[in-house]
Amino acid sequence: MSWLIRSFDPTDLDALVALVGRSMERPWPRAKLAPALIGPGARVWLAEDEAGRLTGFVVARRVDDLLEIDLVGVDPRCRREGIARALLRATLAAEADAGLSEVRLEVVAGNRAALRLYEALDFVVVGRRKRYYPDGDDGLLLSWRKTRAG
Repeated sequence: MSWLIRSFDPTDLDALVALVGRSMERPWPRAKLAPALIGPGARVWLAEDEAGRLTGFVVARRVDDLLEIDLVGVDPRCRREGIARALLRATLAAEADAGLSEVRLEVVAGNRAALRLYEALDFVVVGRRKRYYPDGDDGLLLSWRKTRAG
């Protein structure tokens, strides 16, 4: 299957809220998600299938030459098809063209699939937040630098 990678449009809000709810173990509620989509420096990339359904997303914030990725998710029915990789590559390419030098994100230490993906895209672990989540999971801080990954 192929998908279109595109930026967020306000008409996508309901579909994106639903997708976040389906695709994340700890989804952001609408009240937290909506401002992140339109706030200063907001960067939101979506994957859409041939039928126009949202299948994945990256929600981030740009501050000067730094991009902070807050959320990455893929519809559970569409996982393992390369959607997250395509979204992240598109995000990195678009932002690098606009002067990006570093990307930061945080991921649950036990999320091996996400860690493999980020490592394949040249992210490196730069820190750990012990028992960061309410269930006791650690959070890993990852960084990608343009000089490191091109």
